[in-house]
Amino acid sequence: MTTRLVSVGNGVDLAYDVLGTLSQPVVMPILGITDNLSDWPDRLCVPFVDAGYCVVRHECRDMGWSTQMDGAQYGMEHIVDDVIALMDHLGIGAANFIGYSFGGAIAQMLALAAPNRAQSLVLLQSTNYNPSLPPRSATVLETMNSACLQYPTVAEAVAAIKAVRLACNGSVHLMFDDEARRAAERSVARAYRPLGTARMIEARKRTAQFHERLGAIRVPTFVLQGSDDPIFPRGHGEDIAQRIPNAKLLYLQGAGHNHPDSLIPQMVESILGFLGLQVQHDSAQ
Repeated sequence: MTTRLVSVGNGVDLAYDVLGTLSQPVVMPILGITDNLSDWPDRLCVPFVDAGYCVVRHECRDMGWSTQMDGAQYGMEHIVDDVIALMDHLGIGAANFIGYSFGGAIAQMLALAAPNRAQSLVLLQSTNYNPSLPPRSATVLETMNSACLQYPTVAEAVAAIKAVRLACNGSVHLMFDDEARRAAERSVARAYRPLGTARMIEARKRTAQFHERLGAIRVPTFVLQGSDDPIFPRGHGEDIAQRIPNAKLLYLQGAGHNHPDSLIPQMVESILGFLGLQVQHDSAQ
């Protein structure tokens, strides 16, 4: 697909692409805090296009080919505004959001700020950043800190991203060394933005807590939690599902916080099943 750039205001350009036709129901992934478009590959998009959806991928500010916010301070609410501005540019009234990790928190905040823009939420291996929930593992924290460093060589950058992938493994669905290395090479080849990752972490820290407001979300919500997630351990998915009315919670058994090849079919099938139920419900209204 062809990557395009669009200005969304305040000096921010977002990189995005469109798979399918915008006249179809839209699925919008919102990616994790180190991710670019290569980390949400075509095999996570084509099944949705084949099922009659249009997939709009984008890279948040400070990630991928989007504007790097050197010297700027911002909060997660500004990333929400970016997503809405991209939707406006493309003429998307409302979308089905698949929010992965940090992107799931952005999706929740968007549904709170602009409820008419969200048709449904899929919150994948995510959190609401309730400070009382279990912390991430020390190993993952160390690798994330290493991914915030600018390295002099491509090989060192690849090693840092590969270490994050491996640290995010589950007990059954896991990346072995070769798969993690290939994923890291693809990501770094597109764009390695460690200083952007560090700024996004700071954006999360300066954002007001929102978990106690989640009861106001009324759109259909599907929480997919990795049973072995070392970043957002058991408890994070339950807390989201308990706070959002009628949210459905499903554990991806043996999954961690990454997307190895072995997990993708189950992820896609589960999400398509959820979206299909919403279509059936809307048709029956």
